[in-house]
Amino acid sequence: MNSKHKKGIISQLLAYVHLAKQKDTIVFTPLDGVGPIDIVTYNIKTKEYNNYDVKTVSLRKKQTYRCKVGSRINRIPSKKQKDLKVKIIYVTEQGDVYEVRRRSDKNKSS
Repeated sequence: MNSKHKKGIISQLLAYVHLAKQKDTIVFTPLDGVGPIDIVTYNIKTKEYNNYDVKTVSLRKKQTYRCKVGSRINRIPSKKQKDLKVKIIYVTEQGDVYEVRRRSDKNKSS
C-alpha cells in the first residue's frame, strides 16, 4: 500500500467519525469500498439519506492563470455521482473535515 492509499483510508475514517458525531445520524460504508459513494448517512429523525464521496484536500504547487499557489484543487462529482446526488466531503491533512455545497445547491437556498 502506497502513501496515497494510506492518506485516502485515513481521510475516509476521519470523515466517518465526523459524520457519526452528528445528532440522530447513522453512518454506513459500502462493503467493497469501490464505487461512486464512500459513505451513506441516514438521519433517523428526518428520514433523509445522504451520499458522500470523501476526498483528501490537494493544494496547488504552481500558480495558474486563475488560481494561486496553495489554493485547494476542487473535485467535481462524476455524472453518475451527480445522478445519485453524491456530496463531496473534504478532509485536510490536519484532520479538518468539511463539505462544500455545489453551486446548484447554493442557488436553491437563495
